Amino acid sequence: MFKSILVAVDGSEIGHRALEEALDIARVMDASVHAMHVVQTGTYPTLILSELEPPDIAQQALLDALDREANEFLADAEREAAAAGLRITVHKRWGHPGAEITAVAQELGADLTVVGSHGRGRIDRFFLGSVSSYVVDHATSAVLIVRG
Repeated sequence: MFKSILVAVDGSEIGHRALEEALDIARVMDASVHAMHVVQTGTYPTLILSELEPPDIAQQALLDALDREANEFLADAEREAAAAGLRITVHKRWGHPGAEITAVAQELGADLTVVGSHGRGRIDRFFLGSVSSYVVDHATSAVLIVRG
């Protein structure tokens, strides 16, 4: 029986399905639910930064946009949980998604971690590697991989 569930959300359709699965399990098992989003850091190529702005300004603009996007993903998770009649606690981290997901799962004492089988696109997979594989390899509790 699961008492605490952590679900990773990333704005993708598969991330949405992972959230739905986590909420369904939480409802049946009367478990607490935590949603998290990890803002990937350290891998954005300089090609995406504007040549018209100094690098520090362009980098800060990118980080601000990623932070806003993370907040939107977490707000969506809160709305989805509320619509299902459940409460959810949200967490935002910066860093390597797999490492942060497994760290938060341990910090929370989550019995189950729910992640999508892949992220938002091929470019994300190129930069991130397989987050779900990392979580499976490093988790200390049960992991549910939601496939697309």
